[in-house]
Amino acid sequence: MGSDARAGSSPALGTKIFNMNTMTKYFEFSGTINGLNYFLRNLLATIVAMFGGFVLGFGLGSNQMGLVSLGLVILVPALILSFATIYKRMKALFSDNAGEYSAGLIMIQILTQFIPEGPFKSLASLVLLIFGLILIFKNSGIENHEG
Repeated sequence: MGSDARAGSSPALGTKIFNMNTMTKYFEFSGTINGLNYFLRNLLATIVAMFGGFVLGFGLGSNQMGLVSLGLVILVPALILSFATIYKRMKALFSDNAGEYSAGLIMIQILTQFIPEGPFKSLASLVLLIFGLILIFKNSGIENHEG
């Protein structure tokens, strides 16, 4: 019997199914990720944020503060995941100016929501599309991403 084995237990019972260290890496602003991880994490963050926004909006519309609170509890981690994902990919591609590029991209995304329809909004949307495609498809030159 090994030093980790307990009497009467199998190794599968002692294995952790939910490892907190594995989950926290998605919300930390350290390390880098590749383009596929960037795409998948943004997809997950978008789906969770849409659900959280729906619950939040439904709670506001029906004047149920419990649903408003639940919507915020769902929405805030989705936003943190999204911001951390953007930063990690920027760090992989533009390591020296990752913070500035991340803040700029997030600001353009936020400001685009408040711009009325017209040529400036179309231009900002085109810039976001091109920059998003660069973040997904550009090779960072990093072999093993830690993040």
